[in-house]
Amino acid sequence: MSELNNLQEHSVSRLVSVAKGTRFYELQFASGEKARLYIVSNGIFRLILDPSEKFAPLDPELTIPIKDFSLTPFEESQLLTTDETFTIKSAHYSLRLQKNPALFSIFDDNLHRYRLRQKMPLQIGPHSSTEILIQNKNEFYYGGGMQNGHFSHKGHKIEIANTNLTGPDGVALPESFFWSNAGFAELRNTWKNGVYNFGADDDTEAVITHNTPIYDTFYLIGDTPADLIKQYYVLTGTPLFLPKYALGLGYIGNFSDTFWKSADPKERSAIKFEDGINYQRASKDDSEKVYPADLNGNQYYQFSARAMIERYLAKNLPLKWIVPDYQSDSPLDEEQVKSFSDFAQEKGITVGYYNHLPKGANPDLVIAKTDSPKIGNSKLLQNIAKISNNLVQKNDDGRPWVMATNGWSAIQTLATTYLGGVGGEWEQIATQISSFIGLSLSGQPNIGSAIDGRFSGGNAQVSVRDLQWKVFTPLLFSIDGDGTTAKTPFAYNSKISKINQAYLKLRIQLAPYLYSLTRQAQNGMPVVRALFLSFPHEKINYTSQIKHEFMLGDNFLIAPITNGREDGNGNSIKDDLYLPNHRTMWVDALTGQKFLGGRYYSQLVYPLWHLPVFVRGGAIIQQSLRKMMIFPQGKSSNILYDDDGISTKYQQGEAAQTQVTSELDGVKLKVVVKPTTGSYSKLALSQTTALTIMADHYPGHVEAYINDTLIDLPEYKNEADFHEASTGYFFKQDYMPFKQFGNFTGQLQPALLIKVKSHDISEDEITIKVDNFNYGNQLENHAIIDSAMVAPRSASILTDRLSSRSITVSWINQQFNSNHKLMADIEVNGIIHTNITGNTFTFHELTPNTRYRFRIRNKIGNKVSDWTEYFGTMTKPDQLDYAIKNLQVKSNLASEDEFPLANLTDLRLGSEWLTSEKVSPDHPLELTFTFDNLYKLSRMVYIPRSRDHKGHLLRVQYAISKDGEHFEDFSKEFNWPNDAKNKVIGMRDLSAKAIKLRVLLTTDGYASAKEIFFFTAKD
Repeated sequence: MSELNNLQEHSVSRLVSVAKGTRFYELQFASGEKARLYIVSNGIFRLILDPSEKFAPLDPELTIPIKDFSLTPFEESQLLTTDETFTIKSAHYSLRLQKNPALFSIFDDNLHRYRLRQKMPLQIGPHSSTEILIQNKNEFYYGGGMQNGHFSHKGHKIEIANTNLTGPDGVALPESFFWSNAGFAELRNTWKNGVYNFGADDDTEAVITHNTPIYDTFYLIGDTPADLIKQYYVLTGTPLFLPKYALGLGYIGNFSDTFWKSADPKERSAIKFEDGINYQRASKDDSEKVYPADLNGNQYYQFSARAMIERYLAKNLPLKWIVPDYQSDSPLDEEQVKSFSDFAQEKGITVGYYNHLPKGANPDLVIAKTDSPKIGNSKLLQNIAKISNNLVQKNDDGRPWVMATNGWSAIQTLATTYLGGVGGEWEQIATQISSFIGLSLSGQPNIGSAIDGRFSGGNAQVSVRDLQWKVFTPLLFSIDGDGTTAKTPFAYNSKISKINQAYLKLRIQLAPYLYSLTRQAQNGMPVVRALFLSFPHEKINYTSQIKHEFMLGDNFLIAPITNGREDGNGNSIKDDLYLPNHRTMWVDALTGQKFLGGRYYSQLVYPLWHLPVFVRGGAIIQQSLRKMMIFPQGKSSNILYDDDGISTKYQQGEAAQTQVTSELDGVKLKVVVKPTTGSYSKLALSQTTALTIMADHYPGHVEAYINDTLIDLPEYKNEADFHEASTGYFFKQDYMPFKQFGNFTGQLQPALLIKVKSHDISEDEITIKVDNFNYGNQLENHAIIDSAMVAPRSASILTDRLSSRSITVSWINQQFNSNHKLMADIEVNGIIHTNITGNTFTFHELTPNTRYRFRIRNKIGNKVSDWTEYFGTMTKPDQLDYAIKNLQVKSNLASEDEFPLANLTDLRLGSEWLTSEKVSPDHPLELTFTFDNLYKLSRMVYIPRSRDHKGHLLRVQYAISKDGEHFEDFSKEFNWPNDAKNKVIGMRDLSAKAIKLRVLLTTDGYASAKEIFFFTAKD
């Protein structure tokens, strides 16, 4: 029996009766409770158990009102009764209500299997309600909103609560919605916080608890993840369909409350302006002369929002929208607003504002103020809804949109989700990738996070790597002004600026493809996708093993650089890059190098300009309705979508689609571009059809047909002649799909360029046939065992390097007399890791306390040796398993409200603590940590605050107490450097019930930390 979350909860007793009413079924239990079961629509059911029996609708409901749904599914349902069960038949689903014990399940009559089953009766208490479900061995769970650091929840416990933390283990946007790959989802209709335990304590059950005695849950049934998310939209509403400009580059800053002063160039926060002088941000009351910023530069132009726009334009950066008063409390002058809006509009830039609609403005973008930790979930959405409604009223024929950092279930109908984040840390990149995947799987497709975060910064490598992967996410923007360094794409040297510029141009090329994905998201398929959405037959894709990669649509795989590991030339080293499906060819989008899927690749080297981004074999990348780039492999298809990009007329069908198919059979290629269906204002029905088909070699005969009629398709030997012609083809040996990267790589990707003269796209079908076509034919498909190649010897685990998250394997090879490079394949739990050199290799980011099994073979080209015998080990337990929990901490100095003392010991690296009072020589900070027992210790670990250098501890002492009251003398002083690295004090062989930490010196008088851990000695 499960350990219940609330000891006062009790199980509902035997189910006595089920009666069909006029709108719902009424359930009566022997202990007196009553419940109602609604048939909302096909595959959507609602169960309410209200101990008060009021059954009043929650105010407000998370969902579209039930009264708006048809009663037909309910009226057509049937109630059947046996000695053991009441069964309600609804379409091809059987809702089984077992009598004793009172258990609910949903059986799919077509599939002849259960979609979900309760393990125990509902648990109801005065302040909570709990459902306990049976968890199957291969069942995985997703949803819950943005659960920072992971998206696959099997074996985890997640909070459904606003923690306002964007770091690891924080919850930035919770949702009372989750789903299972067994084909069901649940939406708890409540504003109250909850905890979902998906087998963290017992892997045979999932325990779903909320802090309300009312059990009000919608059960949703769907055959695919997209079906389940779409069912969620049926209840809560579809997500915003953003205007095209919203997918462009944005800038968020404050030109209303900002002041500047002269600065020493050596200052970390110093920025050089157009007048050649360095400045840093200042307060209005600063003792030095300050220069105020404003929208139009009426006093000091270089500090204005206009000047910032002109900087982007001068550097040829595609700025599309700007918010110039972020987190400002000062009212904006009406004339200033109008003048700035006119200026921005002339430059093709949309202006939005922070939390209000200023006079003189008619914006369709507002950032909602939602980052207060004290605001309730209901109030939060009400505030966002008010802003959204005001925008809709002012732009009833457009697509106004709100940005919000926080929310709750159903937020997708009101706002996009944006994050600030700390920035400047590798950990932030890794955390955000999995968080984006998780939020996308929670029905929130419109997401983005500030490039290089909002606060910390100064690490050029992190900044570049962060921008690179975010180019492949829905919202792309910077938040400038809150950190110690500038957050613009040109904040660093010219080399960095050129790399950023190349990726921002790539964003423009991807815009039609990305826009089409946002349209698909209306039907439940996310923009940022977990790999299992495109490759559902590989179990590994459902797990947290693949949490730092994602698909953008079905055609791009993004594997960001998430750590600072480098080779001797300063290039990033990428290990454990997984490319799915052994039948799929993957093409490095920037170099053209081809890889075979179904395995991990390690020891790959990526210069700073090079993001690991791969195009899937068979991809058809939209460039317009009649222009596309094709990477042929097997059979593939895509539907190219477009509309006017700004209005809501698409809802009335004013949109257009073009279906394109590609089939490569041996060396024969056939591409069919179907007639474009639908139309919208300003769509030209007479257009040229243009194809760029990636190829390895000069092709054979090329033919083109219009509606099955062969047309003349001349070949051009000169590219200029081809571009001037209306119809023809040209084989370009030195083509590059994304030409802006030609400055960085010498690897060219040949392509066959074809165009068919302007024609009626609504009537004409274009067919292209190519003989002797080759693309990816040389890619290794099967490894060949070479009996002359000897397998590695003495394969083993290096136990002295074993940790909770890493395993190092070693082996010995005889000397090979070969001109080819000897490599190793290492199979780990059934999946091959390839491209490994040397005779040792370390696997990182493993799961603690988990068994791993290995075997190794040698490899030269596509020839391999036999495998070694299997060998393996278990990773060590997680270090946090030895951290003392439930400790109390007190301080003699007050803390900031936003960074309370409780954050110091909450075991979350996403939270931070900061004092509001300063440490002084005659008034040191004393932190007293009291444990629940006397512990034998091993060490104390201090993790510094990362968003800036504020409050770093530099000199400390500690004192031990064995009874929690009387302390020994303070230890010697420990002196630490001012950096963000963890600091450790060894406490081996010490026992304590309490520890007093005295802080004698900090960087600026204040004291801060992410966390302070105390670890017990291992047995």
